[in-house]
Amino acid sequence: MAYVFSGAYTPLSCKYIEQILAREGFTGLDDVGRVLPGDFFSEIRPKSQKGRGGQSSQTSHLEPSASRVVLVYFLGGCTYTEITALRFLGQQKGYKFIIATTAITNGVKLLQQVIETPS
Repeated sequence: MAYVFSGAYTPLSCKYIEQILAREGFTGLDDVGRVLPGDFFSEIRPKSQKGRGGQSSQTSHLEPSASRVVLVYFLGGCTYTEITALRFLGQQKGYKFIIATTAITNGVKLLQQVIETPS
C-alpha cells in the first residue's frame, strides 16, 4: 500500500485493516486495539459447507471476488488517499471494499479549517 504514497507512508487505518484481513479477525492485535479509542466489532462468517460438485452451495452463482466484500466505516472522516490505498489493497488481495464515512477531506479542506479567514 505504500505504493499509493510513493513508498514513503502507509496510513495506520489502512495498515490496521490489512492486518485484520490477513489474520481473519482481531486475533493478535490486542495491543493495537487498546491504544485506539472506542470499541470494535468484527463478524467473520464461517465458510459454507461444500455442496455437490465441490462448489459451495450458497455462493456457487457468485464470482469469487463478490464473496469477499468488506465494509469499512470511518467515523470522523477519511482522506481520498486512504480510499485509494484500500482500493489498491483490494486489487492486490482480491477484496471489494465498501467505504462509508462521515466526511472526505483533502489537504486544501484541512487547511481551510485551520486558517482564519479575514472578515
